[in-house]
Amino acid sequence: MSPSKSTDELRIFTPIGQFGQSFSEKIFWDAVEEGVDAIICDGGSTDSGPARLALSRSNVPRGDLEKDLEALVKACHTHNVPSIISSFGGDGENSFVDMAIEIIEGLVKKNGYRPMKVIGIHAEIDKGLIKQKMKDGLIAPCGGGVPELVEAEVDIATRIVAQMGVEPYLKAMKEIPDFDIIIAGRSYDPSPYAAFCFHKGFTDMGLNYAMGKLMECGAQCAVPKSREAIAVMRRDHFDIYPLTEGAKMTETSVASHFLYEKTRPDILAGPGGQLLLDGATFEQVDFRTVRIRGAKFNHEAEGEYTVKLEGAKVNGYHSIFHGAIRDPILISQIESWIAWIEKMVRSRVDYPFDLKIHKYGINGVMGSLEPDTTTIPKEVCIVGQSRAATQKQADQIVYITKFGFTHAPYSGQLATAGNFAWPITPCEISMGPLAEFNVYHIMKKVDPIGLFPFKVYDMQGSNTFVQVGPLSGVAKPPLNIISPKPLTKYPLNPPPPAGKCYLGDIASVLRSKNAGPYELTLDVMFNDRAVYEKVKNSGILTKEKIAKLYNISMKDIVIVMFWDPAMAFKATIASGKVSGGFGETDTHASQQHAPLLFVEMPWPRE
Repeated sequence: MSPSKSTDELRIFTPIGQFGQSFSEKIFWDAVEEGVDAIICDGGSTDSGPARLALSRSNVPRGDLEKDLEALVKACHTHNVPSIISSFGGDGENSFVDMAIEIIEGLVKKNGYRPMKVIGIHAEIDKGLIKQKMKDGLIAPCGGGVPELVEAEVDIATRIVAQMGVEPYLKAMKEIPDFDIIIAGRSYDPSPYAAFCFHKGFTDMGLNYAMGKLMECGAQCAVPKSREAIAVMRRDHFDIYPLTEGAKMTETSVASHFLYEKTRPDILAGPGGQLLLDGATFEQVDFRTVRIRGAKFNHEAEGEYTVKLEGAKVNGYHSIFHGAIRDPILISQIESWIAWIEKMVRSRVDYPFDLKIHKYGINGVMGSLEPDTTTIPKEVCIVGQSRAATQKQADQIVYITKFGFTHAPYSGQLATAGNFAWPITPCEISMGPLAEFNVYHIMKKVDPIGLFPFKVYDMQGSNTFVQVGPLSGVAKPPLNIISPKPLTKYPLNPPPPAGKCYLGDIASVLRSKNAGPYELTLDVMFNDRAVYEKVKNSGILTKEKIAKLYNISMKDIVIVMFWDPAMAFKATIASGKVSGGFGETDTHASQQHAPLLFVEMPWPRE
């Protein structure tokens, strides 16, 4: 191992927030040569919808996974740095763990590396066990908007995985303390970080989990966002900093990351307990480094261990078409015109189907959550989606519908050549099986180790590798993202009244994100403590305000709160749909923040 300078310090390196998305070769080898105790990466997420889990598709092509693995395997050989990758391949299914083992074995043999010990941990759950837990009343929905689980959904799920905690990792590390690489299936994102620290004698699980929650996204909480990050774990605190030149962590950027894609920032539930952050403190150590103290972990009672289940199914086949409408005469009557087309399609088809017309420009992104239903745009992007029992049927629906969009008449029509502009031919696209989440539930009173079996692979290597040239290779130029100059006013709204401003004028971050497949979370953060306090004390950002802004009832609001450590306001609501399902308008839910931009606030500065 490339050791830390002290037994009271661990250096953890994460080269990328989602394994397989590539990282800087120079930064990677500079970090390894400087000395790190472990390379740990997370590879999984439900952010992009259910297709990976339902259709066994990796988050990136196999070649990209091989490329990232090659660097880690080489670091194991040249510097004895152990590596851990969780949720390998995206959804954490067993076949992707097995694929990683196969790739590593090939790399060891091909490159003449030394023999290595590789551990694979599986995370798929037997459906019979889930059904028994259902009968025992030990399965419950995970969050707002999640329906009760029924056996029929368990049966038709392609596969079901569970998020493992630290226990399977700790068992594997204890039995094979000289491991080189661990490849794990679906995991609670901070688990491998917390487990490695505990394995090395750092027993404060609050700090361990807090560090893991930040590091599993790489340097995403840096300013500007970047990839590679280092965490230095010590007995009563840890430091975190990015490795991209010019990037930095700030107290606010780090604290605010605990809001990211979570229902609430102060209590983060995971397998085996809750990470409590009310007492956490954030200290700027130097230009790029923030120090974190005070996080706590509340363990579940003995025998009450819980894990989250994730499952997805195939629900028919779908096809799409897309294009745009610019004619203002047509746009002025587009709702009734589309209704006429849909009625025409149904009159021509004698089998069951679903048809969804997305009107990007008219409530297309936010759908029923959109508060502004009166603005008439200059042009509208149309995305039509059909679903039916077979691909042929789904294709037929979009062919008929797209033809209707092209040639259906409307009142006052002057442009008789056609109504519809499409950029790509063929416009109609067969999409294949349609995936949907159908399991997102908590399973109670489980064995946190027995659920996740592991296997040790002794990779035979010739140990004949000879390094030629520098390890770091040639530095690639950084990707420079130039932010536009701040607007003096927003183009779609008039200036705010005298003495007032828009929330978007004074927020440093204002964003939306899915918090699992069934919830939408909204974050507003500030850089100025005085501004934050005035917003907090204004009484404007309330449950009632969120309900009005997003056209929802009070019962659909999960949490509305201010969180002082990040100078942030947070609201989480039941989204009213399942992420990535049929008719989805914003799978990532990253464009649901706009109504908050224009909330009028008292001008907070003197």
